[in-house]
Amino acid sequence: MSGRFYDPNPTYFDLLISNQPVAGGFLAFFEQGTSTPKMTWSDQGLTIPNTNPVPLDSSGRANVNIWLSGAYSVVLRDSLGAVIWTRDVSDGAAGGLAIPTPLLSGQFLTNDGSILSWASILQPPDPTGSDGYYLTANGGAYVLTAPPTIPTPNYSFGDNFTKIGTNLDQWGTGSIPASAAQIATGNITFPVPYLTVPNLQVTINKGSGVVSAGYIGDIGVSAVSTTGATISWDLGIDDTRSQYNLTSPIPIMWRAVGKVAA
Repeated sequence: MSGRFYDPNPTYFDLLISNQPVAGGFLAFFEQGTSTPKMTWSDQGLTIPNTNPVPLDSSGRANVNIWLSGAYSVVLRDSLGAVIWTRDVSDGAAGGLAIPTPLLSGQFLTNDGSILSWASILQPPDPTGSDGYYLTANGGAYVLTAPPTIPTPNYSFGDNFTKIGTNLDQWGTGSIPASAAQIATGNITFPVPYLTVPNLQVTINKGSGVVSAGYIGDIGVSAVSTTGATISWDLGIDDTRSQYNLTSPIPIMWRAVGKVAA
């Protein structure tokens, strides 16, 4: 960084003694607060050094531009070397860190608390054509991301079934026809077939009895497939009188749980 010392170059006067221009005097430049000479330049780029001290002409003017770099102590002397004044000056540049070079296109100047550096500008991408997308980070930049597809719930239900995925729970009613005997069989058909033989439960849907004598008997599944089942009933007594025969259909309830297609 450089700064102009005096411009335009003035006439230096000896105000303490003669009140006349300091003809043939000179300006001596030092490291500020020391007696160590410090260079000045006649160009802003600090490529053409001046002599030190810088001589003044007969009118008390320096015949060169004086550019500084940093802080100086400047001594004005007359032609005999007597000190007229001493001043502390600087190039006028604010103190601070030097901006790193080269400049980097598309980056901005930042710091880590002690060092200036260039960093990439993080900015959202052009949203053109991305309606419905949302902004996310991928670890190094921002990207527009399509919202996730919410899967359709894989379940359904109705008055006589509940299906979750490939698991179907269905239920219903049926009857075992009257057989005029103490044993009987009936069939049920599953509204939706299974892929494998389901777990089946069957009960009699009647209260006081299924025969006129008031007995209910036992019921069970004698055969089951993926499409239906055969239900068997047996009164389970040794009395052969007609009042123990099945003369009316037996209402039943059933429930099956098993695998079906998705």
